[in-house]
Amino acid sequence: MNVLFVVWELDPFFKVGGLGDVARSLPAALKAYGTDIRIVLPYYKVTKFKRVKRTKKGTFTVTYNGKREHVEIWEATSSYTNVPAYFLKNSKYLSQVDPMDTWAFFDLAVVEMVQQKTLEWQPDIIHVNDLHCGLIPLLVKNRSLPVKTILTIHNLAFQGKTSVDIIKRMGIDPSQCKMLLWEIKKAQINFLLEGIVHADIITTVSPSYAKEILTEEYGCGLQEILRGKEGKIFGILNGIDITWRYIKHDRAVKFPYGMTEEQNGKRILDWKEGKRKNKEFLQRKLKLKINASIPLFSFIGRLDAGQKGLDILHSMLRRIDQTKIQFILLGSGNRDWEERFHWLSTFYPKNISCNFKFDETLAHQIYAASDFILIPSKYEPCGLIQMIAMLFGTIPIAHKVGGLKDSIKDEVNGLLFSSYSSEVLERTVEKAIAIRKDNSSTFTTMIEKARETDFSWAKSAKQYLSLYEKLLAEPIWTSEH
Repeated sequence: MNVLFVVWELDPFFKVGGLGDVARSLPAALKAYGTDIRIVLPYYKVTKFKRVKRTKKGTFTVTYNGKREHVEIWEATSSYTNVPAYFLKNSKYLSQVDPMDTWAFFDLAVVEMVQQKTLEWQPDIIHVNDLHCGLIPLLVKNRSLPVKTILTIHNLAFQGKTSVDIIKRMGIDPSQCKMLLWEIKKAQINFLLEGIVHADIITTVSPSYAKEILTEEYGCGLQEILRGKEGKIFGILNGIDITWRYIKHDRAVKFPYGMTEEQNGKRILDWKEGKRKNKEFLQRKLKLKINASIPLFSFIGRLDAGQKGLDILHSMLRRIDQTKIQFILLGSGNRDWEERFHWLSTFYPKNISCNFKFDETLAHQIYAASDFILIPSKYEPCGLIQMIAMLFGTIPIAHKVGGLKDSIKDEVNGLLFSSYSSEVLERTVEKAIAIRKDNSSTFTTMIEKARETDFSWAKSAKQYLSLYEKLLAEPIWTSEH
């Protein structure tokens, strides 16, 4: 079967967040099972090809906002994944991100590319991801194309509401769109909503999140629409590319440690020695007090006030005895929260280090050195942080929601807390400190269980493959039926 995987970011060419990792590793896992899968994304001005060869595959035209626009197709294949990627180039709309015009034009271009058969290769299924590709299922139905569509929701909170003028620029009658009453009054269209309504199948990035989005608490205003799609919503837990993560680890970490004692002919430290040496290295680098016995906690991620639990994390840090722990934060986002955490670090410069940036090298050094990683998210569709951390023996302390509770077993390979409050988080942190101090064998077992947990894409890829096969067995739906 032929699958076109549509995304707005793809590591290593252009990466902003976790979707870039998924777009690199899931298609590679599906290809290993015999799927002929290709990736398509915009050709941004900042796209980095480095030594990867680019080949022009064709040109086609798109009518947008009443004008004909030329789009070039460039192909590049990462030697690591061996999955072809098509980059759609248009200097006016796809060179840099002007959110709604970029995504509307990109979605239209993808469908035109398929309909015009610009490539010799044609998809049986178009697998779209998040709001950025949300109008593709609508366009496929609108044109009665003989293609099935799957939408994967990575985060329901990001929906892409914008003026209905966008849909007119695409040459679509707004009456064909499923706009909610309040959106009609505001003359708005919701990219993700359109994807949900028109896609043949919907997936989310964990089984628990697939259930949570049907509720008022986590449905982000779309729960009624989603309930109408029950039976066509499936939760498949994301994975991580284990080999790729070890490559990143070996490149970034001062004292690499792996699953075996030898790797590529050289001795690799065991995790205990590796943790100890990397902790001392990171303490020196970040100007924290050199102390091998102090518990080292970390937080890696976007500083998103609505999702990432910054309020309860900050309150907990203010109350806890800072002389008992060290804490490292890596991430950027909300400026108010950056200032609050920075203010806290000025009082405890030897115990708290705040690094407001995206730095993948530092992230891997933190994974390698930390004892615990804090993930107090209010909601978490899947999360990759806990998986990467566990791979290197860093115990996650997480709120029991979404993909966190699907991937962490409480007191086995991590610690979970059920109530979203700083007091409960604090009690869980104190519990972690006690386990590490008083029950070294229990803590060692927990680390080893974490490192042994299988987060590879193999199982998830098989589940996607099963959905693809199920979808292709069903008759094609057209706008006339």
